[in-house]
Amino acid sequence: MNENRSSVTTEELHAYADGRLPPERAELVEAYLLDHPARAAEVEDYRRINRALGEAFDSVLDEPLPAAQVALVQNRPRRLAAPFMAAAAGLLLGIGLTWSVQTLGSGPPTALGQLSETSAAAYTVFAPEVRHPVEVRAAEAGHLSAWLSNRMGMSFRIPRLGDLGFELVGGRLMIGDHSPAALLMYENADGRRLVLYVRNDLTQRGDSAPVYTRARDTGVVSWISGETGYGLAGGFSEGELLPAARLVQAQLSS
Repeated sequence: MNENRSSVTTEELHAYADGRLPPERAELVEAYLLDHPARAAEVEDYRRINRALGEAFDSVLDEPLPAAQVALVQNRPRRLAAPFMAAAAGLLLGIGLTWSVQTLGSGPPTALGQLSETSAAAYTVFAPEVRHPVEVRAAEAGHLSAWLSNRMGMSFRIPRLGDLGFELVGGRLMIGDHSPAALLMYENADGRRLVLYVRNDLTQRGDSAPVYTRARDTGVVSWISGETGYGLAGGFSEGELLPAARLVQAQLSS
């Protein structure tokens, strides 16, 4: 029994959160979660993500196709009908599954998906820099906070990740869709970096639980609070990035 418990995988935890595990396996996972409260907290995160996705997208499945797409389907060559329908069915199944551990195609077509892509791109561009990784260094953190607050029109606080072994390198001004955005960079003792991208010009407003995705071969945890979007990105796994995201959330919501 202990051996079976130790073999519980992340994929099974997602399936358990989705209610897709066979009863006998679900019982074993439940026993495993009683002994691993941290993994149980992850499962609750998965369920919150599922609920948020359902609230955001369930209604979309009932919306009619735009006229242009209807015409495209009606005028498609007959020999493409079966592959087309198979691809469509696969896409719908993919949307129905928990996608908090991987992106679908080029990423979810949502504000969270855009945050994930932009955060990953920022990490890819700036994290390897040696001489100019940031515009304002950590030694001027007070000036950095005031500058970004002024440019973004919001109170911009700089989270501290020292409890996880990451110290601030500094930050730089970025861009969202319509207004300035910001990027903070952190680094640990091993020289591994992560970045926090923040923008407050979202048109899709609300609150969402942190979602882990893979974008541009980079791990990203993204979430939304009101009209502000956050993306924490780096070459890290879900288990490494989620605690950092929760720490950032806790500091910015206090």
